[in-house]
Amino acid sequence: MAKFDDAGELDRRVHFERYIGEVDIVGDFQFAEDDNWEEVFSTWASVRTISSREFYAAGQEQNEVTHNVKIRRRTWDRDVTAMRIVCGEKIYRPMSPPIDLGADRVYQQIKVAEVWR
Repeated sequence: MAKFDDAGELDRRVHFERYIGEVDIVGDFQFAEDDNWEEVFSTWASVRTISSREFYAAGQEQNEVTHNVKIRRRTWDRDVTAMRIVCGEKIYRPMSPPIDLGADRVYQQIKVAEVWR
């Protein structure tokens, strides 16, 4: 039986969604309307801020806040980096595939960036 010593740490309900609308010319869909997304699954998670930075891209100042999303381990039938994660009013874009935490492989962590609209 799996051991969840710190399961109370998973205090937020998050929703993993995939894009079902048309992709624009550049293939960017992270700012697409909410109607073009459908939920794949939802789960309990902990969302912790890890860093914030400002940078210039395309001649404009940009802000990026990164977080770690910790969930109970699962097997993935879809590419998580092509999804978005919704937690309340906030939307996160996965920056990397999930990684297993610890040798017991009970939890996974996903590094995400907050999407600013």
